[in-house]
Amino acid sequence: MECLVCGETFEMSGVATQVYRRAGVVVTVTGIPAASVCPNCGNAVLDWEVAQQVEDLVQPLFRWAESHTLPKPVVSITFPEALAIAA
Repeated sequence: MECLVCGETFEMSGVATQVYRRAGVVVTVTGIPAASVCPNCGNAVLDWEVAQQVEDLVQPLFRWAESHTLPKPVVSITFPEALAIAA
């Protein structure tokens, strides 16, 4: 596989970190099982199903922030790597 960011050729799976930002809310999700992770620049490719599950996890946080008056949260979600790789 060739990395779309840096052009490095690699075959490597692993775990990824994604940061989501919307209207002042920041959600960082770590330990996401990735189909491939570039060892040169860290760009990760997720399977569609995994990406959708992460989206399903973070979207309610954004909706909550739209309907509540508390300060916008900074949220960190971490999947244990051993479980993420086995998933």
